[in-house]
Amino acid sequence: MTPEEVVEERVPTGIPGLDRMLGGGLLAHRPYLVTGSTGSGKSLLGLTFLLEGIRRGEEVLLVAVDEPPSEILENVRAFGWDLSSVQTLEANPGTHSIRRNIAVQEIRTMTDLKAMRDISQESRKLTEVEDLSIQSIQLKLRQQMAGKPFTRVLVDSITSIRRFAIKTSTDSQAERTEIQSLLRFLSEQGATSLITATPGNPGILTPEEILTRGEILLTRKWIGDRSVRQIKIVRMRGCAHDPERRPFVIGPQGIVVG
Repeated sequence: MTPEEVVEERVPTGIPGLDRMLGGGLLAHRPYLVTGSTGSGKSLLGLTFLLEGIRRGEEVLLVAVDEPPSEILENVRAFGWDLSSVQTLEANPGTHSIRRNIAVQEIRTMTDLKAMRDISQESRKLTEVEDLSIQSIQLKLRQQMAGKPFTRVLVDSITSIRRFAIKTSTDSQAERTEIQSLLRFLSEQGATSLITATPGNPGILTPEEILTRGEILLTRKWIGDRSVRQIKIVRMRGCAHDPERRPFVIGPQGIVVG
């Protein structure tokens, strides 16, 4: 077989319209960036990606940074999705680090997650003094992934990690090296990963924009009282893709790309 005839494995996202834009799905075992402002649908796209893995009998992992895993999963309860097989790693050191989800309703009654809203402020204070860093997350990942064949990983999101890193270090090269190490580790474990982030400053590339293999951008703007959403594949190394902006909606079944 010649190099031109080699067909690389594709990983469907679970969103048919997006998979068409990608030429069949994401290339396997690579990290990808999903960017967008708050409320654009980044987490929902990532959870759809994990759900598709569950449907295919895969082991999937949610690395929760901005919110406790229970809250992230509760946000999609309205879709009726069964995410009971999602394993989670809570990156915020202000709460317990690793737990397995049985169901959202059961999680909400667990002692270590009880009254999460009431301790959210305390957790944020702990985060300020404890180690929320790329190194600490990678260490937790090594512990969680030891002997576990996770094929899909969602990190939601890397922006908060970077903001904390900026407060504790001015060495941008070290930050880039740490992010590169994290992404390489996920790939070496055989995982196809989605990393969510909010957009950086125009014209200034963030380390994750440079180091990931592709980027999917979600935008949302208001026209009168109507919300208009669009999706665009900003870049995708190693495969042809649809570069045009496409409209999408969030309906009863989740994200639907037109």
